[in-house]
Amino acid sequence: MRLAEALDRLRNAGVPDGFVVADGGLGAGECLGVEPVPGGWSIYYSERGGKSPLETHATEGAACRALLRHADRMMRANGKPGVAWSSG
Repeated sequence: MRLAEALDRLRNAGVPDGFVVADGGLGAGECLGVEPVPGGWSIYYSERGGKSPLETHATEGAACRALLRHADRMMRANGKPGVAWSSG
């Protein structure tokens, strides 16, 4: 899976704009982020102007699945519909 496909899945699942940033930035508030880092990809949580690392993956596909999984968990915790994240 490529990042563009993961972002499409998030949009199609009704994840609010700004809930996920894909440019390595901090976003406008509390959000999930994904960015390429040396040796792979980083998934992080951003709040109060800082990044808290969640996971690092060697491949874009693994990072995208992790991003979808974290978004699914967070959406469900807030009483919202989940996000399909399985690659199968």
